[in-house]
Amino acid sequence: MELAELETWDPAQVKLTPAMAARLWLQTSLRLTRAQKELHDAIFTHDGSEASLDRYASARAELDSAEAWALRIAKALPQRRNG
Repeated sequence: MELAELETWDPAQVKLTPAMAARLWLQTSLRLTRAQKELHDAIFTHDGSEASLDRYASARAELDSAEAWALRIAKALPQRRNG
């Protein structure tokens, strides 16, 4: 599944197997880690230029998106385990 597909995918609408749940946790963790690294890189390489401000804004937006996705997955998976 591509990232764009994941953004619109509703975990509550799909039968999650244990393997798929593990894959989602891994993908979510990797996306968060990557987004955090990009934000840190943007912060520490900020030189006041317009390009560095754009890089920071883009990295911040990706981290926000990754965090929102992680919350969505975290809310969906426990319901599946308990349901």
